Amino acid sequence: MPLLEDYQLIDLTEKYKDYILHWRNSDHVRAHMFTDRLITQEEHDLWFERAKNDNGLINGIIAKVLLYQSQPIGFVHFTHLDKEQRRCSWGFYVGEKSAPKGSGQIMAMLSLNMIFEEFHLRKLCSEVLACNDRSLRYHQRLGFVEEGRLKEHLFRKDHYEDVILMALFREQWIARQQELLQEWKNNGTWGDKIIEG
Repeated sequence: MPLLEDYQLIDLTEKYKDYILHWRNSDHVRAHMFTDRLITQEEHDLWFERAKNDNGLINGIIAKVLLYQSQPIGFVHFTHLDKEQRRCSWGFYVGEKSAPKGSGQIMAMLSLNMIFEEFHLRKLCSEVLACNDRSLRYHQRLGFVEEGRLKEHLFRKDHYEDVILMALFREQWIARQQELLQEWKNNGTWGDKIIEG
């Protein structure tokens, strides 16, 4: 069982730029993204310049790299940061296939605590492909609830997919994280219903 203290979220810097592109273009990550084509180096460079060290101040982006025992294994970013309305959206993935089981769970714990406690936001929004059952279960286990559905919203492969709009409020997270921590302590996991990365 991985230990929480073996993980940390750090700011996205040039050091991790190539990791992000490699993970984003890997089959196991790309298959679950809204844009499932390969991202070019030029596209990545433009995105990176907007994202690095922004902390939501300029482009409304907070980008963090997940480290496990000082090695980069994943990525989480918050976008559309609205400090006036105190809300934002998020996206994430564990990019390293060798990451310990449970790394996705720990990434969620660290990320949600950061966004609700350090940035004092009240609402986190997410858009999930309806075909991505694992991501839906992951969000539900964290306490997200469905707020709506965009019918046939995104063309992928050979058909249109629905997109499910979900949200988690700070108060819901405060209550849910205690339950999840207890499950983690008791079982070393959140059960087989949750995505591992």
